[in-house]
Amino acid sequence: MTTKHYDYLLVGQGLAGSLLGYSLAKRGYSIMVLDNYEQPSSSRVAAGIYNPVTGRKLVKTWLADTIFPFLKTYYTELEKELGKNFFHPMPMFRPFPNQEVKDFLLQESAVANYGDFGKYHTPEESLKSVVKSELGGVMTDHSGWVELPLMLDAFREYFEKKQCLLQHLFDNQGLHLENNTYQVNSELTLTFNKLIFCEGFYGRNNPYFSWLPFNPVKGEVLRVKFKEDISLKEMVNQGVFVIPLPNGRARVGATYSWHDLDWIPTEKGRADLLEKYNKLMLADIEVEEQLAGVRPATKDRRPIVGLHPVHTNLGVFNGLGSKGVSLAPYFAEQFVDFLVNKKELDPEVNINRFGSLYLGQKQS
Repeated sequence: MTTKHYDYLLVGQGLAGSLLGYSLAKRGYSIMVLDNYEQPSSSRVAAGIYNPVTGRKLVKTWLADTIFPFLKTYYTELEKELGKNFFHPMPMFRPFPNQEVKDFLLQESAVANYGDFGKYHTPEESLKSVVKSELGGVMTDHSGWVELPLMLDAFREYFEKKQCLLQHLFDNQGLHLENNTYQVNSELTLTFNKLIFCEGFYGRNNPYFSWLPFNPVKGEVLRVKFKEDISLKEMVNQGVFVIPLPNGRARVGATYSWHDLDWIPTEKGRADLLEKYNKLMLADIEVEEQLAGVRPATKDRRPIVGLHPVHTNLGVFNGLGSKGVSLAPYFAEQFVDFLVNKKELDPEVNINRFGSLYLGQKQS
């Protein structure tokens, strides 16, 4: 029997677990990441878009002025550290769907909403030949996408080199909170100061955190090939997003479904995406691949960060939803500052905001 001690055990090596583990390791703390490689992961399906202007009224997203400058520096430095190119800054063009929306969005008050993150734009000829954009649209700056599978593979290599990644399906039966131990198998026991769950969608089944108001959302995306040579250097978003990829390919997405929460692509999802694509784009495509995932969203659309209200040796970093690429770097760093320096968490992400739900569960 071998026993090994770590400052932090992390469960899950998706976006949340990778960034939190990296932040802790960079500060000199010993970590072990437990991850079941064969388990489906929403992080590996997600398009990885970051975009500071959202919604029909094109308003700045929550904390845009803080998190978008932060993420640009963060991912740029991370690429150098991991030796991979997965960060792709790219403007996003949002065509006006009709004259009424155009008139509304060009009002002075509406323009002020998205500030220096976006501007009215008359499409260049190259864009007009691909996108249905007779009325023009808004071009969003400070946007782009992160190639998540490539980044997560790079993190896996990083953790493996540091010998702090274990291919393992976490089993709550092996967890003993009274002495901070986790029994991996008959040959290996891990002890820890804190155990942090970064399980994404699977967090709703965690017996210690199932009381949290998770609201998972299934999403489907397509990888497509343009049937003709086109020049598209911007992401396009109106009803669906289109991300241009090398070699005449693109990603098209995404659907939103709060039912049938599985990882199986559907004919309906494919049909819905193609219908919306054809309303937006002129270029013909053929579908090469269809993927499905389940986003770890929450009822109030904010991440959940912090320690269990009773078992303070357990923590959670979850609920990043569809904006995970934007939110994860900033809140991973904030969580580490909370864990090691006792700095306050943003109240809008702090798990304490759901304390009454935990008390209600205990009383029922």
